[in-house]
Amino acid sequence: MEIAGVITGAIALVISGYVAWKNYLSPFNVKIYCGNPRLEPLPQHLEDGGAVIRFSAILPLYFANAGARDGAISDIALIVNSEKNTWLFQPFFYTKYSLQTESALGKKLTEDPSNEPFYPLHLAGKSTVYKSIVFALAKHEKFPFGTNPLLAGKYNFEIRTLEANKKNYKTKLVFNITLNEEQIKGLSKGAHLIPFLDEVKDKRQRLHN
Repeated sequence: MEIAGVITGAIALVISGYVAWKNYLSPFNVKIYCGNPRLEPLPQHLEDGGAVIRFSAILPLYFANAGARDGAISDIALIVNSEKNTWLFQPFFYTKYSLQTESALGKKLTEDPSNEPFYPLHLAGKSTVYKSIVFALAKHEKFPFGTNPLLAGKYNFEIRTLEANKKNYKTKLVFNITLNEEQIKGLSKGAHLIPFLDEVKDKRQRLHN
């Protein structure tokens, strides 16, 4: 009986320690979830006087802190890879996410008082925050704009975050979208589009099989 009591007490101590760690001591640990991106055309002017169409991306992002301690994300990098290009995007503004046909960029972005320039994002312990963020192309020697036109195909989106007081960015989310010829033509003509994430399309397809 004494041995059983000791074992029971030890188990209770371990459980209570784990519960305390999980609810009060576990470190800042953010997971990110993304809805379908909104892509808007963004012309890039070349040195020879020509221009190619690129895009900016508005991502509806959900930040969930699984840790008990609070923390802050000081920067977010978006890297987009395609067969021909690799681009770096930086967070530009917190904005609305909608299906409106007019562009969210330009004067509308800066004149709408509900839009805010990007700032570090604080999350309390065990909290969730939703933010819709405009990402714009950033000049960087490792990620040149290039002169290739937009092509139909798969585009890989990788979201990396830099936490306050940390030196290195961490990859938090990777997803893919596939753009067809009609969508590329639409962007080239100045239209925006909201393509489904490939992962979402695949899951919906399996519902019908």
